[in-house]
Amino acid sequence: MKNVLVFIFCLTILGCASHKMSENEKASVLKELKYISEIDQRYAGIPPKEVMEKYGEEKGWQIFISKRDSVGNDNQERIKRLYERYGYLGFDKVGSNETDFWISVQHADNDIDFQKKMLKALRKEIRRNNAPKLHYAMLEDRIAINTDQKQRFGSQVTYNKLGQAVPKNGLIDSAHVEQLRKEYDMPSFKKYYNDMTIMHYEMNKENLNKRGIHEPHLYK
Repeated sequence: MKNVLVFIFCLTILGCASHKMSENEKASVLKELKYISEIDQRYAGIPPKEVMEKYGEEKGWQIFISKRDSVGNDNQERIKRLYERYGYLGFDKVGSNETDFWISVQHADNDIDFQKKMLKALRKEIRRNNAPKLHYAMLEDRIAINTDQKQRFGSQVTYNKLGQAVPKNGLIDSAHVEQLRKEYDMPSFKKYYNDMTIMHYEMNKENLNKRGIHEPHLYK
């Protein structure tokens, strides 16, 4: 009876009991994480060429976004169930597949409370060196954008009229952002923003060329 009362007390206080997974459970979890990551990335970019050709640009984007939202919602439910059963899936539980767990949290823009809950959990994992600092920084910035705040790390970008990457909503402290990014194992501001600018240019080359932009506008 005493053990039962202790168990109930722990559930009440913690709200989430971290169940130790067996080898069979781990294999199942890794399989699910792989599925989550692969389908997330399938809808992370732009609509496939065949979709755009079949439905046209406007309708193609509508179909693509609708499917992306559906996939995102399904992934979030999967992640929530995993978290409720096992806690945060860090290095100690799933190794480098922690990224596959984190990615759906990062993209859960329709559930900011969930993102905040995971940021708090991730903070504890960072202290134990059980997850990448980079993931904490990116999730914090994502929440800042989703709540219309400035960013600390500048991981979330938008693009100006020249197609150049700029920090979405601006930075809290631009003078120290390079030092902060280094502390959280992030690439330098200049490299990251130039890489994003190049990627944006390659993905939108046709439209940018029509506007007279024939090369990426990089930071010097």
